[in-house]
Amino acid sequence: MKNRIQVAFDLGSFSIKGAVGRIINENQIEILSIRSVKTDSIDSGDIVDKESLLKSLEYLIEKMEKDAKINIDEDAWVSVSGKNIKSINSSTRIRSKDNSEFEVDENTEQKLLTQCADIQVSSDRYVLHNIKRGFFIDGSSLIRNPLGMIGRSIDAKSHVIHIKNFNLLQIDHCFRDDLSIHVNPIFDGLAAALGSLSKDDQDLGVMFIDVGADKTNMLLYKDNYLIHSKVIPIGSKSVTKDIAAYLQTSIKRAESIKHEHVSALSDFADPESNFELPIENDDLTKSINQKEISEIAELRYEDIIDQIKSEMKLLRMNISDIRSGIKITGGGSNVRNLDLLFKKHFEDTKCEYLSINNTVFKENLEDRRELSTLIGLLSWPIFNTEDSSPTVGVKNFKSITKNISSIWKGFFE
Repeated sequence: MKNRIQVAFDLGSFSIKGAVGRIINENQIEILSIRSVKTDSIDSGDIVDKESLLKSLEYLIEKMEKDAKINIDEDAWVSVSGKNIKSINSSTRIRSKDNSEFEVDENTEQKLLTQCADIQVSSDRYVLHNIKRGFFIDGSSLIRNPLGMIGRSIDAKSHVIHIKNFNLLQIDHCFRDDLSIHVNPIFDGLAAALGSLSKDDQDLGVMFIDVGADKTNMLLYKDNYLIHSKVIPIGSKSVTKDIAAYLQTSIKRAESIKHEHVSALSDFADPESNFELPIENDDLTKSINQKEISEIAELRYEDIIDQIKSEMKLLRMNISDIRSGIKITGGGSNVRNLDLLFKKHFEDTKCEYLSINNTVFKENLEDRRELSTLIGLLSWPIFNTEDSSPTVGVKNFKSITKNISSIWKGFFE
């Protein structure tokens, strides 16, 4: 794996990012190129303008190839995201026919995990990730690795993350047919989590929050297992639009105001501090109070927090179960005091922003939280250890592509 070149693309609603990296040891990536371009070709994970997306990707690839001095024409890790991502915890059992003992091998384990996905995911959806959550043999306590053990019955648990076939087919068609690049699709929240969280975080229990432009990913880990994931359909763009509507200004200017003047926890905004806002189509300005506009933003961030609390309630989990606290990342988290707002609403639980680590690059990326998914994609071969989906899903996806191609062929013959 050492010196292996990795290529990744993070398809976001605010921007599309691309990177080339080289694995230099078991937990570190040397970044050879990072490029980004603003786009509106993706909305909530869906391609809404393929021509624009293709132009953006061609631009990125040209720059990345020049930076890294390579040709990008094989595999790439590509993020998928948005409201069409769903997940569920599943379980299944295999029992010997004659009640005799049998040894658990890789085929047995894979059969169990495949069944976990098959019984929960409909045929119009694609399994992105099928992540092991442990095994039981003859009523034993939870077993992480059952290979080589014997018993009469074995139960498996997994966390299954899936997406509509249609959404993935559009991405695959764009990369494979137009750019000759094979897509390895990865849920963006999972890539960001595995690239950012430590093993201790995952063991002690952690709530991982990845704030994007139009969604917020929530992942819960405990005892080194992913126990829950959820895409909340609210992100930082909603805050920007609220500010734009309230101030009757452009979205571009509202975005700047959010970063320069807003405190997500309005208690920390200075009630005596004002800034001047140019009036559209006029030479005049109006005075805006920092605390007033922070209160507008805080309401929308609290909508995200309310949905997170609802997920915790459904799981019957207390925040005290999350002993490593709340870890926050993503480009949408680049606003002052969002960590303190979470702390206020979650009983003073430890809340902190995650930094970008495990990279070697000419620039300091530590505080570039908007790159967390991209770095996680590059690091996928290093940190992904529990996901069995590559052997489960790729074959199914190829058959889906083949079936749909034959349907279209039938229409036009």
